[in-house]
Amino acid sequence: MDLVIRGAAIYDGKGGAPFQGDVAVKDGRIAAVGKVAETGAEEIDATGLALMPGIIDSHTHFDAQITWDPGCTPSPELGVTSVLIGNCGFTIAPCREPDRDLIMKNLVQVEGMSLDVLRGGIKWDFETFPQYLDMLEAQGSVMNVGAFLGHSSIRTYVMGAAATERAANDDEISEMADLVRAGMKAGAVGFATSTAPQHNGWGGIPMPSRLADREELESLVTAMGEDGRGVFMLTKGNTTDVPYLETVAAKAGRPVMIAALLHNPTNPEGTFNDLAAVAAARANGRELWGQVSCCPLYMDFSLKSAYPMEGLNAWKPAMEATGEALKAVYASPEFRQAVKDELAGPAGVRLFNGEWHKLEVTETAKPEN
Repeated sequence: MDLVIRGAAIYDGKGGAPFQGDVAVKDGRIAAVGKVAETGAEEIDATGLALMPGIIDSHTHFDAQITWDPGCTPSPELGVTSVLIGNCGFTIAPCREPDRDLIMKNLVQVEGMSLDVLRGGIKWDFETFPQYLDMLEAQGSVMNVGAFLGHSSIRTYVMGAAATERAANDDEISEMADLVRAGMKAGAVGFATSTAPQHNGWGGIPMPSRLADREELESLVTAMGEDGRGVFMLTKGNTTDVPYLETVAAKAGRPVMIAALLHNPTNPEGTFNDLAAVAAARANGRELWGQVSCCPLYMDFSLKSAYPMEGLNAWKPAMEATGEALKAVYASPEFRQAVKDELAGPAGVRLFNGEWHKLEVTETAKPEN
């Protein structure tokens, strides 16, 4: 054996309890698990330590960070060895130079990233998606990386500012489909999009993919699957329920990965209904998968970008303002009353519905606060 790791608490990823044992590796592959009698060329005493297969993180947003941090910090330290990027269709390629700032600002809004960090960190050694993959390949990475083609970036590349304003015409859909085909040939693992109403870009405008109609969506998913490969990933909204996604899977003949099926206290049965619909689709022979979380959802945020609040219609003025203008919005009695009134009304399918007891202040700018 090339390597034997001995005496570890082994978590084999099958859902069972951990067990004490050894793991042997030969020619880069696991050769034995349990009690290994053979001596390895290298031996590691793992007594008191846990051992498990590398975690595959199927939902990340490292698309920008990986250009300056090939290690995708802190994922490797948490046991992750493979990541999928481009989820929800929020990628940085393709991107023309005049659109770079808009793409970065959208990531600030929709994913809570720092604009200064993005502006200072992204290495724009690419324009097209194939060029982006070439850059990643040349740079190298600590982990295995698979990249989705991003609907919002493709839409912006083809339509410019109109991507957040209207449906695409036939010529634009055709051009987008060609970009999807080229990206798949270059090595994309699939195509990702979002129809989720909480996904807003800079200034509170909808992310471009939310403006796509079903003709556009189905055309791009079909283009993805033309060579018999690729996964369609979608963060779903009300316009793309599971039965509809089953028809998309049938038409394209490709798997569909649906995010994010999380518990919402305002609709406690919603996720269970979605999971039941996914199970029914699988029973019909369609390969649908629901992304769930292994822990409760929590977020760190500040009032500079209060993402959990952005599902409130009354919060739109805050989403459109920055700096001193944002301070003025927060100080406005009209804004405060509008937020209170909306929270006093019927709960919506959004991240925050007035559960103030769930918010914890961890840091203030001034001691007196």
